[in-house]
Amino acid sequence: MEEGMGESMTRVCPPNLRYEQQPQHTAGTIKKIRLENFMCHENFEMEFGNAVNFVLGQNGSGKSAILTALCVAFGSRAKKTDRANHLKDLIKKGCSNAVIHVEIQNEGEDAFKPEIYGDVIIVERRISVSANSIILKDHQGKRVGYRIADLREMVEHFNIDVDNPCVIMSQDKSREFLHSGNDKDKFKFFYKATLLQQVNDLLENISKEIGVAHGIVKDLEGSIKPVEKELKELQDKIKAMEHIEQMSVDIQKLKKKLAWSWVYDVDKNLQAQSAKIDKLKSRIPACQAKIDQQLNDIVRLKEGISEKKDAIAIMMEEYTQLNQIITDQNQPLSLARKEALELEHDCNSKTSKVQKMLQRLKKLEQEVQDLHEQHVKNTQAEKSDLEEKLKGLQHEVHTAELDWGRLKEEETKLMNNINLQNEEIKTIVYKIRGHENNCNEISKQIREYEQKQGNKIRVFGGERVMHLIYLVEKYHQRFKMPPIGPIGVHLNLLDAKKWAATVEHAIGGLLNSFIVTDHKDFLLLKQLAKEANYRNLQIIIYDFSIPRLKIPQHMLPETNHPSTLSLLQSENHTVINVLVDLGNVERQVLVKDYDTGKVVAFNQRPRNLKEIYTADGKKMFYRGGVETTLPLKGKGPGRLCSSFEDYIKDLRSKASDEQNAANEGKSRKRQAEIKLRELESNLTSVKRHCENVGRSLSSKKLALEEAMHQHAAENSSIPSSSVEELDVEITEFKKKLEEEQILLEALRQRKDEASGKAKDLKVKFDKLRGSAEDKFTVIEKAGNQCRKIESELELAEQGKAHYENLMENKVLPAIKKAEEEYQELTKMREEYAKKASIICPENEINDCDSLEGCDMKTPDQISAELKELSQKVEHECRRHVVIILPHVIILQPSRSFWQDLFIFSFLIFSCSLCRHSEPIADLRMLYEKKQRKIMKRQKVYKALRQKLDACQRALEIRGKKFKSNATRLKQQLSWKFNDHLRKKGISGLIKVNYEENTLSIEVQMPQDASNRAVRDTRGLSGGERSFSTLCFALALHEMSESPFRAMDEFDVFMDAVSRKISLETLVDFCVAQGSQWLFITPHDTSTVKPGPKVKKMQMLAPRS
Repeated sequence: MEEGMGESMTRVCPPNLRYEQQPQHTAGTIKKIRLENFMCHENFEMEFGNAVNFVLGQNGSGKSAILTALCVAFGSRAKKTDRANHLKDLIKKGCSNAVIHVEIQNEGEDAFKPEIYGDVIIVERRISVSANSIILKDHQGKRVGYRIADLREMVEHFNIDVDNPCVIMSQDKSREFLHSGNDKDKFKFFYKATLLQQVNDLLENISKEIGVAHGIVKDLEGSIKPVEKELKELQDKIKAMEHIEQMSVDIQKLKKKLAWSWVYDVDKNLQAQSAKIDKLKSRIPACQAKIDQQLNDIVRLKEGISEKKDAIAIMMEEYTQLNQIITDQNQPLSLARKEALELEHDCNSKTSKVQKMLQRLKKLEQEVQDLHEQHVKNTQAEKSDLEEKLKGLQHEVHTAELDWGRLKEEETKLMNNINLQNEEIKTIVYKIRGHENNCNEISKQIREYEQKQGNKIRVFGGERVMHLIYLVEKYHQRFKMPPIGPIGVHLNLLDAKKWAATVEHAIGGLLNSFIVTDHKDFLLLKQLAKEANYRNLQIIIYDFSIPRLKIPQHMLPETNHPSTLSLLQSENHTVINVLVDLGNVERQVLVKDYDTGKVVAFNQRPRNLKEIYTADGKKMFYRGGVETTLPLKGKGPGRLCSSFEDYIKDLRSKASDEQNAANEGKSRKRQAEIKLRELESNLTSVKRHCENVGRSLSSKKLALEEAMHQHAAENSSIPSSSVEELDVEITEFKKKLEEEQILLEALRQRKDEASGKAKDLKVKFDKLRGSAEDKFTVIEKAGNQCRKIESELELAEQGKAHYENLMENKVLPAIKKAEEEYQELTKMREEYAKKASIICPENEINDCDSLEGCDMKTPDQISAELKELSQKVEHECRRHVVIILPHVIILQPSRSFWQDLFIFSFLIFSCSLCRHSEPIADLRMLYEKKQRKIMKRQKVYKALRQKLDACQRALEIRGKKFKSNATRLKQQLSWKFNDHLRKKGISGLIKVNYEENTLSIEVQMPQDASNRAVRDTRGLSGGERSFSTLCFALALHEMSESPFRAMDEFDVFMDAVSRKISLETLVDFCVAQGSQWLFITPHDTSTVKPGPKVKKMQMLAPRS
């Protein structure tokens, strides 16, 4: 041990080991150290190079004392040096004090306060038995600082942490690591060397301090709770007193408000009455305008009726003239037709005569031919064979002609049959299509009625009305009143099976209509109908508030037959009102058949009757002296029918009949097609046979002509006498025949002329008759228009009488009554205002902002409010100030109202004399004083809480960064450790577990055939263990920064090979890193190559 050494002397490096060119010192490096009476050294001094420094010497020469002196000089405690418990124990035996003198280079960019210290900082640590001191000097030796804080500032500036094993690794720490196999001890070494231990301790201390600070702030905040409670009670007391004062003021105001509220209530009635009078008077112009409009309509309609009647009279005159012309034209047409018939008869007779003459002519020619034949027989017997041959050929030709004619007739007959068969097939197909169309139409009707049976709304508009109903329900909030419709949905019919179709024709298109209450709803419903693609929807505007109309008996038709109105039932009175006002259903009478309707409409003609509808589909009415009967369009049970089951059943029966008829037609069509194919086959065969017979006939005719030419050449002359007579007779007969043919042609020409004349007369007659029918249609149309105008005229006269009656019996009397009521209210207002002015002027009420006028509440409401407020005041006074108010008089609008009001005012004045037990102003001052004090403290505590929260957030951020850096450090340590081991052919791995606080080293030796990793350094040899320690230390060195580093006996237990590799590794690493290194070893370092950055210093041997 160095402590056991004897007296020492100054030892310096021999001159032969110094290098001529030393590198420049950097800031923070050790330039020189001098020791006096420190441990084994009496007076020791050594200068260090700026890079690698080897301190060589035998054991006991005081090498390790240099590292201990550096630790003490830089502020380390004695216990941390592992050499003594107190600094005084480091004084050389026999001495009373010791001095450590360290010179630190202070040049370059990282220099510490160069303007104060210069290029060298001297740290001098004096140790005595009783005390010790620190002195910081500049380069000239002048004292600059003497406090431990000055030393710490410098040490932190240069990042010199002598307690970090990576800065100074003593031999004890090296041996401890080499001999320790505990993973937790290794982790502590790593945790301390990488400064993670220091950072973790700082973070934990900060967290504890923040927790303590939070508790202090919480206690401070809790300390003001009683004061806050006291402040709250004081505030409640102030509010209660203010509330009582405010209620007293409100009672005074309500008293004045009540006095004038009766006046203002009368003013409201006056305004309402004035508005009512204005509204009633505004009805006079409207009513008069309606009367004038009806008068104008009456004049216009009368003029229209007059014009129509004149036009009808003119057209009737023209129609009469046209009928006379038709009658006149009818006789020539009959004569022309008669003449044409007579000429046709003469022509037929003449044609028959000409045909007889032609037959006679043929007979004469036959006689001439017979004479020739007889002559041939008598004079040329020798040619009988030729004649027989000729006859045979003629017979064959005749037979062939008969066969060809028969085949042609058969072909024509077959063609006619085929045409007839095709026509029959077309007729059958047309009938089949008709039956199928009828069946499809009936099926469509069945589907429609089934849909109607399932959904009554769909009956009156189909899918469009369903879509419209959906939109109305969707936007129902936008309507002032929900629309009613379709009207037919809201109707029920008595005896619907009998009258459903008839009533539907009577009401007409109104069944699909909708009813709204005003024009705004009309526009909205129209827009929704457009959106639902429901075009031409009839929308009726009608006041829903009008009750159901009661029709007097004298305004109904005087008949025992039911009216449309009598059969209708509806829960909605507006629907019935619309049908009465617009549909006149009370004036439509229903009868069972045409004859009954004819008697009622044309014979009885009861009053107030508009139209007659029959159950068998007729409409009858009598207007303007014209009896009109019209057929009703459409068939079916009617949409108002309660059930369509019977009608659907009939339709299904009809559909079945139509389908059966279509199937029967298809069967007949198939049979007809089979027959047609047979006829076409026969026609093909006959045509083929006819062609063969025609070719044979042509060849036979050629042969016959040749034979006849031959026979004619061989014949002798015929007897001239007989032939000449016959020729003369034939010639005369031909002349007569030509004359008859000329006469026949003339007759035919006359017949054609007569037929053309009759045809022209027929065309002209038809044209005249068509004109007469058109004229009659126009007259009938004009009559209908005239009757329509008469109906409108009747309605206009009824409307005029209605509005005149309304003016006389309702509008004017109502105005008179309203004006009388207005005068009474005016007198009442003057009386009330005079009495109210006694209590307070009116301008005081108008200037009172808190009253918000007196037109929002009634006097009864104000009186009730006044009573309630008075009771509250009494209750609060009893609870807080122990004052009992008299009973409050309840004001009523009676004769003693104003006397009661005066008594109440006196009571309120008595209540105002009360005083609180404690002035409210003093309470407010006390409250504000305490509130300011509490708010000040709350503000301070809030600021403290915010700062603590900010510190807590910063601590959490730093904690996350600490964990992230620790993870990266353990990865970096393992990589660098393995890199240094590879230089000796060894591989290794360092595993750091921060949760379990363990660090394990795995080393794989190259000579190990089992390829098994060694996890405990004690399982290695001494050299291997020392080399692994060196690699581990170098890996930590790369991960930390310091201006200088020192290692003591780093090569202990190494063999020669390991020591050589270790020294080379150390020197290369130190030179590459660039910081100052101090290596202490007792072993030989001759293997280290000398250089400008390597300095070796030999310690003298210790005295024995």
